[in-house]
Amino acid sequence: MDCKKNESATQALVSGLIGIIFFLIMLIIFRYIAVHISWPLFSGFVDLLYANAALIIIFSVLFMFGDIFAAFTFPFNLPFPVFNAAASVLLVSFILRIMAFIDQFYALGIGTSLEVVKLILYPLTFVVVLVAGYISIFSKSPGGDSDECSQPVVQTDVNEEREKSSPSWEEIGGEFRQAVFDLFHRIREELHSK
Repeated sequence: MDCKKNESATQALVSGLIGIIFFLIMLIIFRYIAVHISWPLFSGFVDLLYANAALIIIFSVLFMFGDIFAAFTFPFNLPFPVFNAAASVLLVSFILRIMAFIDQFYALGIGTSLEVVKLILYPLTFVVVLVAGYISIFSKSPGGDSDECSQPVVQTDVNEEREKSSPSWEEIGGEFRQAVFDLFHRIREELHSK
């Protein structure tokens, strides 16, 4: 793993932690405002945020872990779609809870349809985010990323290059991505030719 990858993993960790701290500070400020004003909608929304604070923190942490793993090179970035898919399901769950709150506050009568939507959206969200994450991993160019650290070019002898016995993880990952890309490309060509 190169220094840019490590740098972006550190940035993902720091920005995730800053986001969680910012959310907790805003939650305290919102609670203070809700206590001192008489606006039932805002007070109810703040109560909803307090009731779901643990859920919000959990999916924020999962997204943060997803961003950290996404910053690494090929074999080490494989877990990031799983983290993002799980976090996306929790995010959808929170959005549906907001919709249920609005339904209760304004008596819209969509509560029963939200239960049906949950059964469809949860697995659909998980599968779509998971597949999209793995497609993004395997569709990257096998030649390496453009954001790698520039290292000084060292002139090596042909014999020294032959002595290099084991390939690096980047080379293995590049070859594997190229093989998967070639496979999907070949399948697509076969489907289009029929």
